Amino acid sequence: MTVARITYRLYQFWQAVTARPTAADLDQARQTLNPAQMALFGRLQASEQAHAANVLGRLAAQGETQPDLLAAALLHDVGKLRAPLHLWERVIIVLGQAFFPARVKQWGAAEQPQAGWRRAFIVARQHPAWGADLAREAGVSPLAEALIRRHQDLLPAAPTSLEDRLLARLQAVDDES
Repeated sequence: MTVARITYRLYQFWQAVTARPTAADLDQARQTLNPAQMALFGRLQASEQAHAANVLGRLAAQGETQPDLLAAALLHDVGKLRAPLHLWERVIIVLGQAFFPARVKQWGAAEQPQAGWRRAFIVARQHPAWGADLAREAGVSPLAEALIRRHQDLLPAAPTSLEDRLLARLQAVDDES
């Protein structure tokens, strides 16, 4: 892991501890989501709301207006509601991904969250699918659902479909936020 990546991860850790959505963030979310989707967004931890609002804001600053992409930006992590992570679990995910990336995939392979040290890895791996299901129940479009479900998937080098192009934009901003 490079010094720049470690610095970035430390910044992310600090953000997870301190970040809160602003009134403007919440207004933007209300303008983007329907009431059921907003209720789902409102159940996220404050730091996750701030992260999602940051993803939305960065996409908007790049001129993105596609409604499904913007909804996915706000709801991409709602699967974490199924098994909320503690701060120490977030730390072990980051450390695991840095030092044991192949093992992390194995540790997260179960579909149901369990008690114990593997729980964090299961949530990290499975939350996109869980979130897509929750978002679908809240009325997102099939495209927004697919973006949420696939937000951690590897993409081809040159995405050609609309879904893959939008997913590439979501992933790029999510990875930086």
